[in-house]
Formats: sequence, structure tokens, C-alpha cells
Amino acid sequence: MGGLAERLGDILQSHPEQAGLVIGLLVFAESLAFVGFFVPSTALLLAIGVLVGTGVVDPGPVLIFAVVGAVAGDAISYELGRWMGPAALRTPAIRKHRRAIARARLFVHRAGVLAMILGRFTGPARSFVPLVGGMLRMGRARFQFANLVGAVLWIPIMLAPGVLAARGLTLLPAGMVEPVIISLAIIGLAVMAWRWGRRRT
Repeated sequence: MGGLAERLGDILQSHPEQAGLVIGLLVFAESLAFVGFFVPSTALLLAIGVLVGTGVVDPGPVLIFAVVGAVAGDAISYELGRWMGPAALRTPAIRKHRRAIARARLFVHRAGVLAMILGRFTGPARSFVPLVGGMLRMGRARFQFANLVGAVLWIPIMLAPGVLAARGLTLLPAGMVEPVIISLAIIGLAVMAWRWGRRRT
């Protein structure tokens, strides 16, 4: 994963105009049920925030593409859940993720439509929250409204720590900013991998 962060940092510094599209695709993948469990876009959002804060990347495209990716990924997961229906909970594919889905079901039962907003902040299991919302036949209009609100809140909050940290990076000597950015990205990915590994055990 460290190699991924380093390569991504190199690509975005060489082609900052691609940052919006890249992070949009990563957020989209993380928002998809089953796929999102393996995509560490949260750590990458923190790293992108550093690039935004140092002026390497334009924040406008990053925000737009990331929000669109998050909304689209959750919407597809929700529609997949509606198509599968509650009976899918008994299928082998679902049983492989029964623990994460059980947590998502409990969360949706307790929080209702608010789960679609708050679920973005609940860790790796969040990609299953829209899927469960669809399985439980949550109203489509209510879901989409919460989906949009959640994405608009989640993306800036995930970028903010990196942006704030970057203000301190501007005080570093010339030539030190890029290595520090890459190091922060690698550390973030390592922490995410450790936390994900603990949840799997």
C-alpha cells in the first residue's frame, strides 16, 4: 500500500489536473458494496488534502469529482440492494460479509435514513450501509437526499486535516515538502491497513 501512495503522489504532482478524476474514481470504488471494503480512499483523501493545502492540486475539481463519486457509488449499492431484496441475506456471497452486514443492518434499524449520512464515517463497513438500505426498501427519494447530504459533508471533512497540516508544511525548507507529503500518505495507508487487519481477525 505504501507503494500505491508513493506512485499516486508522484502521478498527482506530475499531473495535478488529473487529481479530481483520480480521487473521484477511488471514492466511487470505496462507496461500492463488496468492493469498498478493500479500497483505502479515506487515507488517500487525507493525502490529497495535503496537496490541496500546498497549492499543488486545485480544490474545485477534487471536491466535485469526489462528491459525484461518493453519491454514484452509494446509489449503485442501494439499487443493488433493492434488486437483491431481503432474501439475499441468505446467499453465500452475503454470508462471507455477514459481520459487516449485520453491523450495517443494526445501524440502519437504529438511525433510519440518518444512517446514510452518518454511515460514511463508520469505517470499512460503511459501503454496506446503502446496500442494506436498499434491501430494507428504504424510500428512494429519502435515500438519495441523505446520500447527497452525506457526500457533501464527508468529502470536505476528510480533506480538512490534510489541508490544515499543509499549512505547517509551507514552513519546511525547499525540497522537503514532497518527501513529507509522501511519508504522510504512507503512514496513513499503513494505519488504515492495520485497522482493517484488526477488523478482519
